[in-house]
Amino acid sequence: MEPYLDQNYHIYQDNYYNHVTIAETLLSRQVRVCETIRVKRGLPPEMKNKSQSLKRGETTFRRKGEILLQSWRDTRVVNMISTIHSSTMVDVLRRNEEVKKKPICIFQYNMFIKGADRSDQYLSYYSLLRKTVKWPKKVAFWLINCALFNSFRIYQKLNPT
Repeated sequence: MEPYLDQNYHIYQDNYYNHVTIAETLLSRQVRVCETIRVKRGLPPEMKNKSQSLKRGETTFRRKGEILLQSWRDTRVVNMISTIHSSTMVDVLRRNEEVKKKPICIFQYNMFIKGADRSDQYLSYYSLLRKTVKWPKKVAFWLINCALFNSFRIYQKLNPT
């Protein structure tokens, strides 16, 4: 990330490479983040307990300086860490014309992270992966799966009808 540090960039990422200390480090280098966070990666204990008892549509949050930790329950609990957003809720129009309240960090995360999550979603429906002990076989199948998906998406873009 060296060329992007100290330039006020915003990063939206998945939950694999995050922690509260990473958010603090990036914030000190003028890079703001918004990402999902796993429960074991820095959520305070009182937030872990409270997020499990949330009802659908409810939210809870904590702040540590400019770092926002927020939990929201829809069909399941979503934990977010953000140095970009506040804890405000926005109205989101769903497919069936229903208006739903959602935290702004989740709304914008969904807007900006589309590509990675969408491909993971499609690949989970029709996965070529099989249970195997040999990891090279798993990697080969995953690469074939990604190549097939990418060619399908290119075909869709070039042939809209």
